[in-house]
Amino acid sequence: MIEIDASDLIRAQQLLQGIPGAAQKAANTAIRKSIRGAKKDATDKAKERYTIKPSYITRTMKVSFQGGGAVLTSRGRVNDLAYFKHKPTAVPKRRPAKGNYLYSQVVKGQGGTIAHAFLARMKSGHVGVFRRTAGSSSLPIAKLSGPSTPQMLESPGVREFVEKRAQERLSKELEREVNAFLMGYRR
Repeated sequence: MIEIDASDLIRAQQLLQGIPGAAQKAANTAIRKSIRGAKKDATDKAKERYTIKPSYITRTMKVSFQGGGAVLTSRGRVNDLAYFKHKPTAVPKRRPAKGNYLYSQVVKGQGGTIAHAFLARMKSGHVGVFRRTAGSSSLPIAKLSGPSTPQMLESPGVREFVEKRAQERLSKELEREVNAFLMGYRR
């Protein structure tokens, strides 16, 4: 959770006391700009650790503005293993030879082969990584999954980085907005 530093807000109110409503406008604008940056920071930091496309991360994040603050949340189910780095990269036309297994990497630098897993396209057009269940040679099959986006964003390295950068960005944006009001660029 990222909170506005009280000293920054008090300083902004003191500097802008001659302009009615300016302190609240400056704080709101600074919060909006800093939360947009926090969303980008979260995506970039998660991308550094995981081998997933940024679009799969950002589509689960939502920003909501409440009162005088903003909340960045991420909700979603587990991601298909096909969203992460894997080989073969395309669905093979024929069944792979016995002993050829699918390679998958969720976390950068960590990965390996998954016994009896294969890449397939379903009738709906969805491509996924599947594995046959119960030792059968055909059906049923089960879809394999990786971590969800909220799990990736909650990892300690990602969360701490985003909170620290958002706090720094908020202080900087608040100062910039106060200066814009004092110089007459904003009303």
